[in-house]
Amino acid sequence: MAVVIFDPENFRTLYPAFSDETKYSNELLTEYFGMAAEFVGNSDSTSFAPYDPENHVYLRKRLLDLVMCHLLTLDENMTGPVGRISSASQGSVSTSFDLLKTNSYVGDWWAQTRCGAQYWIMTARYRVGGRFYGGSNYHPWG
Repeated sequence: MAVVIFDPENFRTLYPAFSDETKYSNELLTEYFGMAAEFVGNSDSTSFAPYDPENHVYLRKRLLDLVMCHLLTLDENMTGPVGRISSASQGSVSTSFDLLKTNSYVGDWWAQTRCGAQYWIMTARYRVGGRFYGGSNYHPWG
């Protein structure tokens, strides 16, 4: 059973915005990795995403990193606006923000950051399709 082992230095290399070791300690990043694992799972039995480093399959690691980046970015910008600037004016200072539009509230939450939007797009193949509820329900008139 393959699990992703968190490497803080690798994460800092991939996401230089979190390279300040004083502000983003290894302990803090490890805590966020644990939170990311709650979203994605980190074993073959709990995760929808494959991870097999011997065969160069790294999707679960990439998704965990993206979720960490998304959560850290949201926590960093707790007081700032979310979304992209959709319009701005200078006289009397007016700015409006807009999220990337998805077809669900969950998708809108992920679309608040660049990492979250990338996660949402990369996991689309796992959300496509309907649900089938098997069973036989007898109805006397057909």
